Amino acid sequence: MRIAGGEWRGRAIKVPTGDAVRPTQDRVREALFSMLMHETPGARFLDLFAGAGGVGLEALSRGAADCTFVELAPRHLAILRANVSALGADARCQLVRADAFTWLEIFAGAPFDVAFADPPYELGVEKGYAAVLATLAARNVVRTGGLFVAELTSRQTPDESPAWDLCRDRTYGQTRLAVYRRK
Repeated sequence: MRIAGGEWRGRAIKVPTGDAVRPTQDRVREALFSMLMHETPGARFLDLFAGAGGVGLEALSRGAADCTFVELAPRHLAILRANVSALGADARCQLVRADAFTWLEIFAGAPFDVAFADPPYELGVEKGYAAVLATLAARNVVRTGGLFVAELTSRQTPDESPAWDLCRDRTYGQTRLAVYRRK
């Protein structure tokens, strides 16, 4: 897997082997950052269910000020840590070993400008995003006017929330991106 654009364009990053991680495809990441091109520079970025960190590292490469990665699996976190070090991005990154849902429930810090969530598809289908959207607003994880991006299966329908406007909904093969702006 390679960084698609920005400062580290073309740089390879490691990804875990096996079916436990499903890295966001290059074309989906490119489409995502085309949608976020005006939001990313200088942003505080949050990558939930980070895996190898492809989306958060792409955000940093494209000018995000910093990124917090939340990942539970120790093996994935070790690969993420190696990717961050290989890119010399340690000073701009915070790596958190935690269940993303639990971490959101106890979040207490400065809000992020952009949050991205790509849970395992089965988990995303099972839990949906309505509770995540409510928690992001209630715990002030994403600032007012900030964005939340959910990566879903193409079969899922984006959830609605009174605290968020669904501003983009795009499908790329088996993947769907739902982009919300906090009211």
